[in-house]
Amino acid sequence: MQDIKTLIDQGRQYQELWPKQKALAVIFPEPKIIALCQLLQKTAPMIACMSFVVHFLYFGNEGIPRALAMSLLVLSMQYQGLIWLGLRSKQTLTMGLISWCSDVRQQMVNAGMYVKPMTPTACYMDMAQLLSDAYSKLNKAFDLP
Repeated sequence: MQDIKTLIDQGRQYQELWPKQKALAVIFPEPKIIALCQLLQKTAPMIACMSFVVHFLYFGNEGIPRALAMSLLVLSMQYQGLIWLGLRSKQTLTMGLISWCSDVRQQMVNAGMYVKPMTPTACYMDMAQLLSDAYSKLNKAFDLP
């Protein structure tokens, strides 16, 4: 149980760290998952309640197990997204992404910023930190290689 809580916490950190840039939404699935998690955080309780009430009104007492299962499924979807983000944040980057991140890092170094080098064991959380720093500290003309 502690592992799931840790994954959810890491997913929330990754969600907050990931830069909100449209250019990255074309390349990575994270912006879509993050948007879905944020939408579900606002709407899932209402959808779950409505689902339960509709099932109960339509099927009566016999539909309570089905209504409860449907409501729990809807409520769990946000946490499924956060768990996915937590797992993704720990995944090791491919060599192509490490090379791409090194190019981004080089642009930052050329702009006079100190950025730690990307190691062969870098993970998606490291890339999110690098991209977040690049978008927040460099000018708006930051060029994605």
